[in-house]
Amino acid sequence: MKQKLTAFDSPIGWIGILDCEGTLQHIKIGFVNQADLMRSFAAYEVGPSRPTGDRLKIKQRFESLLSGKPDDLLDIPIDTTALTEFQQSVVDQCRRIPFGKTVSYGQLAALAGRPKTARAVGTVMSKNRFPIVVPCHRVVSASGIGGFTSAQGLTTKRILQAIETNQDSID
Repeated sequence: MKQKLTAFDSPIGWIGILDCEGTLQHIKIGFVNQADLMRSFAAYEVGPSRPTGDRLKIKQRFESLLSGKPDDLLDIPIDTTALTEFQQSVVDQCRRIPFGKTVSYGQLAALAGRPKTARAVGTVMSKNRFPIVVPCHRVVSASGIGGFTSAQGLTTKRILQAIETNQDSID
């Protein structure tokens, strides 16, 4: 099966969506330019391809969401075969956090059925291969914004949160 990469510019920088037969394999966000994004996908030996069909629909849904229109993206399949049962539970619950809302790592741990595992939830979120579809930007520290893994780090998390809450910026 051949993997295909959809790459496009957005309000949060360049986004790359790698899929195989309609199942997302990896999403990378927040790149300043397309060249940096493409370098980050070098190990996959794919180049950008023109999105058509379902890939075009996913790109359009991302663009709509990034313009402030709610979309839970729950119907978009992601490859979770390498996840443990705990990681799968965290990912499933994270996908259900409503647009514009946030939960703490501890709250997400409780939702996943494992209270007192906030640090482990933080680890799962830091390794999230599907940002936006698994909206880890909606998970925050009990004492503030928390961390974020993307090319531009917390800047991207703040922009995503601002888009979802119709604010100019988040401090």
